[in-house]
Amino acid sequence: MQNQWSDEQVLSHLRWGGVPLIGEGSDARVFDIGGDRVLRLVRPGGQAGAQRTRAELLQKISAAHTAAAFRTPKVIDIFNVGGRVAVIEERLTGITLTETLKTTQGRSRDRLVCSYLDAAASIGDIQIHMPFWGDIFVPPGIRSTTYSEYLIEKLRSVQLVGGPLAELVMVEPGEMPDCSTPSLVHFDIFPDNVLAGSVSAIIDFGPSSRMADRRLDVWSAVAYLDHELSPLASEDDRGLALEWLRSEGLDSDYLSAKRWIASCWCFAHDDPAVRSWCRRVLSA
Repeated sequence: MQNQWSDEQVLSHLRWGGVPLIGEGSDARVFDIGGDRVLRLVRPGGQAGAQRTRAELLQKISAAHTAAAFRTPKVIDIFNVGGRVAVIEERLTGITLTETLKTTQGRSRDRLVCSYLDAAASIGDIQIHMPFWGDIFVPPGIRSTTYSEYLIEKLRSVQLVGGPLAELVMVEPGEMPDCSTPSLVHFDIFPDNVLAGSVSAIIDFGPSSRMADRRLDVWSAVAYLDHELSPLASEDDRGLALEWLRSEGLDSDYLSAKRWIASCWCFAHDDPAVRSWCRRVLSA
């Protein structure tokens, strides 16, 4: 197997040594390479096939939601260098909701939180059709012919991972509301993945993306405002989010959905904030 270069070696080879890191997630680190482009450097072990799947998904999303109020990334090129997968993307301007929450107050802050939830709710309006329930990125994802089967198999796959949260009692799949029509679900809409003023862009469609119940995006977006995951969100923000759920008729199944989400996120052993949140939710 080819030795894989470090981030610094890749950037130096591409003559982008010293460019600033502007974001990172579990699967990639993102660097500002100037102009209207960014470099998404996939972490060691990442596969080009997964990035091509992601590029195809983003292209479908772009074609399907031209009238949407928010933008999504556009992949320009995918290539290998030093045993690593590199992706050049269009740069989306703006600051994250996390940063905006540091300074925005009053009615402007309330509008910002509601805009965040409105954007999460609108993901399901993007007309993406795939003939399965489940994870868009496979392997190692799971796909099923029914939603209930997917819920069961997804939790089973998490239980097999084990780890420090293995002793927690996971939600029973039957506690989740059923759904008859699969929709595109981002499932990772948290304040760092949203560019704001009002919401101008949603980024990081990736391994979490799936065909499932569209309400999962709203329920997870509200859960992401909890203090462990978004310490800059206030109790007023969380109260407003719960009121938003009630106004949309989405509150009655929220606690069951939250426990299912926590069960699914139990694999995130390397993130102390997520681990703490999962422990609290599943121990309640």
